[in-house]
Amino acid sequence: MRVKLSEIYFGQMFAVLGALQIGAGKASVRGFPAPLWTAYVLLAAGIAIPLLAWYLRRPGQPPEIDKP
Repeated sequence: MRVKLSEIYFGQMFAVLGALQIGAGKASVRGFPAPLWTAYVLLAAGIAIPLLAWYLRRPGQPPEIDKP
């Protein structure tokens, strides 16, 4: 498996938190108000973490030493 289960869980957690904050129309970090763009950053990070992990762990191409 290329993507670890923890990376999938973290991605889902960030995406859900970002989506909930966007739906509510206000963002907060540890109970303090934050700009709404932080919710969009959380959503983007939640989508990007599993994709980036999959991309970085893809199998590499074999070296082309034997090809003429």
